[in-house]
Amino acid sequence: MPRLCPVRVAIAAGAVLWAAASVLGYPKPAAVAQRWELQFEPGPLRLIVDKPTSTSYWYFTYKVTNRTGHEQVWAPRFTLFTDAGEILTSGRRVPGRVTADIMELLGNELLENQNQIIGEIFYGREHAKEGLVVWPALNVQVNELSMFVEGLSGEKAAVRHPITATEVLLSKTLQRDYLIRGNAPARGSKPIELVGQSWVMR
Repeated sequence: MPRLCPVRVAIAAGAVLWAAASVLGYPKPAAVAQRWELQFEPGPLRLIVDKPTSTSYWYFTYKVTNRTGHEQVWAPRFTLFTDAGEILTSGRRVPGRVTADIMELLGNELLENQNQIIGEIFYGREHAKEGLVVWPALNVQVNELSMFVEGLSGEKAAVRHPITATEVLLSKTLQRDYLIRGNAPARGSKPIELVGQSWVMR
C-alpha cells in the first residue's frame, strides 16, 4: 500500500527537531492509553471549488464523542501538510461564506463549524459533536497530504529542543495520511484516499 514519503512530511513538520529527537529517544504514544482520550470518527477529506471566486478548499467532517467518564474541553487543532511544502492551519484564510456554503451543501443540522464546536464536551454518546474543518487549497497540484489532529488525548511528553535546549511539550496527535492519484481538481468532490493512520507525539 502506498504511503506518504516520510522525508517530505518531516520537512513540513520541522525536520531538525524530529530527526535529532529521534536519535535521543523520541517519545512515542503509549500502546494502551494512559490518559483520557476522546472517541474520534473521521469522515472523508474532499476538495471543493468556490464558484464565485474559483478558489479551492479542502474540507473534512468528523464526529467526536466523550467516553472518558468526565467532562472535557474540545478545542481541536487540525493541520494539513502537503507534498508542496505547505503547512495549512484549519480556518485560516477561509471566508465565513465558504464555510457556510459547505455546511449548507452537506445538509447536516448537527454540524458545527470550527469556531462553534469549541467548548465543553459532555460525557455520553448523546452529547457527541459533529464538526466541519476547512483549509484553503493554495496549491491543488499535490499528491500527498498528512492531517494532524490535536486535542483528542490528554497524553503529553516533554523533550529538550536539540538546538535551543528549551523544553518542548508534545501532545499525542492523530496522523492521517492521504494519497491523490492523478489530478486533484479533475476528481471533483470524490473523497481523497486514506492510506495510513497512526498516533504520534507532536
